[in-house]
Amino acid sequence: MKLKKVIENVLLTFFFLVVIAYPWAAKFLGIENNLSGAEEKVEFSFEKIDDYIIQNFPGRSIHVRTKNQLLYSLFDISPNNSITKVGDTLFSTETLNYYYHKLHGVSNADIDSLIERLNKFNEICKEKEKKLLIILTPTKPRYYNGTLPFADDVIMLYENQGTNYDEMLPYDKLIIALKNTNLNYFDTINYIDSNKARIVDGEVPLFYNSSHHWSTYKANLIGLGLHSHMRRTLDIKIPSITVKASPSDVAVYPDADLFNVLNIYDKPNEQFYVPILDYRNYDNDNLNFTIQGGSFLGGLLFPQATLSVQGDVYHIENKNLIYNKYKDHFPFESYDELNEKFDLIEHLKKTDVFVLEINELNVYNATFGFLDYLIEHEGEI
Repeated sequence: MKLKKVIENVLLTFFFLVVIAYPWAAKFLGIENNLSGAEEKVEFSFEKIDDYIIQNFPGRSIHVRTKNQLLYSLFDISPNNSITKVGDTLFSTETLNYYYHKLHGVSNADIDSLIERLNKFNEICKEKEKKLLIILTPTKPRYYNGTLPFADDVIMLYENQGTNYDEMLPYDKLIIALKNTNLNYFDTINYIDSNKARIVDGEVPLFYNSSHHWSTYKANLIGLGLHSHMRRTLDIKIPSITVKASPSDVAVYPDADLFNVLNIYDKPNEQFYVPILDYRNYDNDNLNFTIQGGSFLGGLLFPQATLSVQGDVYHIENKNLIYNKYKDHFPFESYDELNEKFDLIEHLKKTDVFVLEINELNVYNATFGFLDYLIEHEGEI
């Protein structure tokens, strides 16, 4: 019995050492751990030894990917908790909870506060001979007419018993308020609805099954409408562009962004397209732009509309600054940090046109504090 215990201890120690040594041995042998969309990697330490062993167990990437594939294919279950699926159609659960279940709802007082601050900054821009444009963007569920995930179907059956079932979406409240102002805004939702045959219908979808964001090609078409609006309402010159779609076996980012974090063997079951751009002219006023918003900004052809020889652009998407003629980017935590490292205030001072994008999901947190930062530094810009 004593010998058995010794053998057990020796075996346990051996396998423990194998697990600890595996990452270095795998790296030496050229074996890659191809987990994607996984949790942040844990560095080896005795405080995190349990998490480290689980992450680096030999063959874990194969086991995890196989498990994910079985969940996805056999049980129609997304292996990622923040993503849900119906057949081949993937959704961020946050967008479904917003659109169908009143997540991130706002009060009338919240909307009044936002409009008041937008009006205040608009007056600041007028005083300083600058221009402001606001852009509203949609979520995927708004343009989805298929079957909902099972859990959402169940919730919908009983939700009308709640007191907030008929509460307006934040977007609806915001657009009503904007219409009663002199603010210059471009509502992409209204533009899509007014150009349904061109934007929603056709071979290229507005939203791919595999993506959280609008398709790059259709976003580019919406961008052309935005450019026309900018010429008309801002009285500026920007290049004129045409866009065509070309079939592709590979998705242009972010056309399959949800699918790519599932960590499975399959490939998306849909046809992708890449946009082909052609310039009709290169008209440009060489203006300085500050553009701020979320990830839906990416498809609106701002580089093509705002880049110029003499003008300077600070393009902020979420917490990422794109600068130096769109060549470089910098992830940041605060706008004060941007000011310290990139002279944000100085750039704001010389900015000719401010663009603020608000996705309907983020009306409750519109501009992620940037609008407040602009107003706080009124005297410096």
